[in-house]
Amino acid sequence: MNAKRLQEDPTILRQTADKTEAALSEESDTYLPPRRSVHPTERERWLRIFYRSLLWIFILLVIGLLLWGWKRLNP
Repeated sequence: MNAKRLQEDPTILRQTADKTEAALSEESDTYLPPRRSVHPTERERWLRIFYRSLLWIFILLVIGLLLWGWKRLNP
């Protein structure tokens, strides 16, 4: 049905092209960068803090167990 309409009135194609160009020029005038680049997530920062805290907890646990073991062996 659309093909018949285009054959009967070729100006429709021109009008749609004009609307598309107008929309593109309007978008370029009001272009906004993606939200992710404007407001980056703090996920990487919190992930690094989480892993470092896990590492420190593990280190402190090993040190605590070593000290506890030495105290038990040498009363």
